[in-house]
Amino acid sequence: MAPFKAIAVDMDGTFLDDQKNYDKELFAYLLTKMNEQGIHFIVASGNQYERLRLDFVEHYQDLAFVAENGAYLIDRTQAVLTQALDLDVIKQVVTFKQAYPELHLAACGVKAAYIPHDEEKDFVEEMKYYCPKHELIESLEKLPVDAYLKLTAGMRAEDTKPLLAALQAEFGQVLKITSSGFGSIDLMKKGVNKAQGLDLMLKRWNLGHDDLIAFGDGGNDIEMLTRAKYGYAMENGDPKVKAIADYIAPANNEAGVLQVLKGYLE
Repeated sequence: MAPFKAIAVDMDGTFLDDQKNYDKELFAYLLTKMNEQGIHFIVASGNQYERLRLDFVEHYQDLAFVAENGAYLIDRTQAVLTQALDLDVIKQVVTFKQAYPELHLAACGVKAAYIPHDEEKDFVEEMKYYCPKHELIESLEKLPVDAYLKLTAGMRAEDTKPLLAALQAEFGQVLKITSSGFGSIDLMKKGVNKAQGLDLMLKRWNLGHDDLIAFGDGGNDIEMLTRAKYGYAMENGDPKVKAIADYIAPANNEAGVLQVLKGYLE
């Protein structure tokens, strides 16, 4: 028997290889082993739920999702919790953006992600991939009615650090601001993160941190890796993440997560 009752995995750079794929046959085999042992599999990602559902299109009914970096929780297709941003704060960020032309911005709601049609082309295309449910709109100043889970900002890799600092200085008291990697920043309701979402999901199942194994590679995974009894950073992960993790898994391009889980579950 595996020494845990819940598995949490980040997606990009962790569970998925660099081509956005994973060994589906091996996962299906291991999922059977998980079910036999009463183990929950949780997808913990900054991505839209619809993107994650499509990634696990054959098994999503049997999985739990901590989507949008913890702002949207789903347990076996049932929406458990929505943690939405205050609309006034969204307006403040949109106004703030006007002074930073290098900052690209989209708003991610429960119904869809909303992307200004005149945003930078590469940013728009990337958002379309990560948010299969999306709408191109005239402006973020005129948002449709929705519950907004997060704002996603895109920028050149070299602009990430200064823009992150500027956003933290302006909104750090009212928003949770995190970067999953160079060129991307997410802004959520204060207190929202993957670890908080996992805590709520574990509580739902009467489990705790000692029952959890977690895998991640980026800065938005740090909280969940430090709380899990078995926290694995990926070999390809950010050095800061590897420094705080108790364990190192093989790289994402080597199916590191599935390798480690196979060792525990067989």
